[in-house]
Amino acid sequence: MFNKHAGTVNRILLGLLMLIPGCIKLFVLKPSAVVGMLSGIGFPAPTFFAWVLILSEIVFGIAILLKWKLQYTVWPPILIMLVAAFTVAWGNWPTFLMHLVIASNYFMLGVNHMKASK
Repeated sequence: MFNKHAGTVNRILLGLLMLIPGCIKLFVLKPSAVVGMLSGIGFPAPTFFAWVLILSEIVFGIAILLKWKLQYTVWPPILIMLVAAFTVAWGNWPTFLMHLVIASNYFMLGVNHMKASK
């Protein structure tokens, strides 16, 4: 019983970990700030990727909260965390490791969902 509740809490927190920053980027910081951040780290096509990032965080955050096809919906957040780790967090080792741990947590969520569906 504990594992089921722990898994639910983990899934909700991981969903919110995508959804809330996506909403903040869209409604508070505004997309132009995200474009500026991506430009600052040398990302190609920063306007395009800013929108991809914002919409991915919102859409996949909601999908994870709804437990919708987790074996697939965890992959964009994994990619977002890995890209963030190796760009924005690079050199700040605690933040870098935190992004890697979060990416592995999304991976475990997807794997555990696949095992539970069989």
